[in-house]
Amino acid sequence: MTLDPSLIVSTDVDGAPVRIGEPVTVISASSDGTISPGFLGRTGTVVALVYDDPGLQYPSDPLIQVRVDGLGEDLFFPDELEPQWALQRSARKHRERAVPGTHRVQ
Repeated sequence: MTLDPSLIVSTDVDGAPVRIGEPVTVISASSDGTISPGFLGRTGTVVALVYDDPGLQYPSDPLIQVRVDGLGEDLFFPDELEPQWALQRSARKHRERAVPGTHRVQ
């Protein structure tokens, strides 16, 4: 019998790049072409963190399991995903720059 050292976590992990239940958008194609084109640009929900080699990956470098309605689930690297809060912040900054004479108070 071979033991599988993988760790699949469906609860939040301190130090992980995302939280369970967090909405994320698939933002880039992987360099090796492994992302299904149907997932690109789609928003889904984080359902699990997968650590193939927990000793090296835990807690900050998991594969992220994302469920996209109508497509199912797939695994992504953290740099292939953008959390919704980051996209909303980016859109807000763009709007602020677009309106002349407005500036941000810090």
